Amino acid sequence: MRSIVLLVLLFCIIGNINGSHFLGGTISWRPVNASATGTSVDITITQTYSWTYSLITCTTAMITSIQLIPVGFYSYLTTQQLVCISNCGASSTGYVAPSVRPYCMDISAPVGTTVGQRSDIVTLQEDDDFSAAFQQNAWRPLATAMIADWSISVRITVNRRSDNNLYNSAPVATMMSPILIPVNQTTVIYVPVVDDDGDVTRCRWSTASNGVNECGGVCPPGSLPSNTTIDPNCTILITGQTVGNWYAVTLMVEDFINSTSTTPLSSVPVQFLVQVVEQSSCSNPPTIIGIPPKESCIVAITGQTFSSQLIAINNCGSNVTIIDITIFAFLGMTRGNVIQLNITTYYANLSWTPTGSQIGYQLLCAMAFDSQNAQSSQYCFKFYVTQTSLCACPGEACITIDSITSPTSTENCLFICLSIIMIKSDPIYLC
Repeated sequence: MRSIVLLVLLFCIIGNINGSHFLGGTISWRPVNASATGTSVDITITQTYSWTYSLITCTTAMITSIQLIPVGFYSYLTTQQLVCISNCGASSTGYVAPSVRPYCMDISAPVGTTVGQRSDIVTLQEDDDFSAAFQQNAWRPLATAMIADWSISVRITVNRRSDNNLYNSAPVATMMSPILIPVNQTTVIYVPVVDDDGDVTRCRWSTASNGVNECGGVCPPGSLPSNTTIDPNCTILITGQTVGNWYAVTLMVEDFINSTSTTPLSSVPVQFLVQVVEQSSCSNPPTIIGIPPKESCIVAITGQTFSSQLIAINNCGSNVTIIDITIFAFLGMTRGNVIQLNITTYYANLSWTPTGSQIGYQLLCAMAFDSQNAQSSQYCFKFYVTQTSLCACPGEACITIDSITSPTSTENCLFICLSIIMIKSDPIYLC
């Protein structure tokens, strides 16, 4: 009897260790050259995953030198690949599965997260159409399943577009993990998405059907609290009813040639964790302000360093502090330590020099966390990386200093001051 109890305890301990390190992630892809000729097409696949910091511990030095994440107890990461799971063979000609082990990109010891990313070039054939996935066991214990596999699946379609005869690029979506939601309070979660081709994008729940498992053992809606919904515009409404419950959210982002089309050009995954927490004594969570403005687009030129600051505002008085500002971005973007300017204002420096392999849209999201276990909403903006100077991102109006009007509030004054500094291409500092 004692042996049985010990075996059960050992199984629980091992299961908890194995299932606590993975926090979700995203996958996207784009052609290296959208106007490539011939039948062979080079495709860049980008995988971004979040991990538990105490179990997958990168350092600032490892981020700066772009080192692979340490595997710790998880030796499978040294050999695991993004394997083809559907339409393999004739429809995935040339595909050589890349590793899933990413490079260190961001860490937060106070929040307990490590983020890693990797990009690999694979040579495919025109008209290839298949799904590949990172599949493992298991998520941390969840409210709907003590042990559940994950399956992050991406559909890669190497087809020329009907509107311009160029090869399509998949959307890029970003989501930080975990997201904290106050108990018995409906929370709105918006998943930010950008698309190199300017396509219509829509979100849907992941499914396990037609030989493609996009969600492992956590397929919505059964894996989520009752009445959780997702809109095509990538807005999720979720209400947690029990403090301490965890949920894995799995969804797909798809791009369409126009607003009437129902046939997706590609499908990319977004998966993250949600934790239900007590409502804070202060009902005002932290906020992030500054430049670039939320949901804006900034032109970034390869080889030229971008410098900026993320500014977090503590809305709960002197008894509460901002413990960290975290980012979910891309390789090469570095974030400095959080610096306190005064009781309410904190900031962290950003620096990044874009490379030729990052041409196109890149998406950055940030969150501020305070000492009473509250987090800001995601503060996201995008970059359009190019080799030549542009006054604005494609499809957007150019901004000049002459177009900036007089400030009407302190926050607007800060915004305008930062805007002018940005236009002058200097590092941004608090005014």
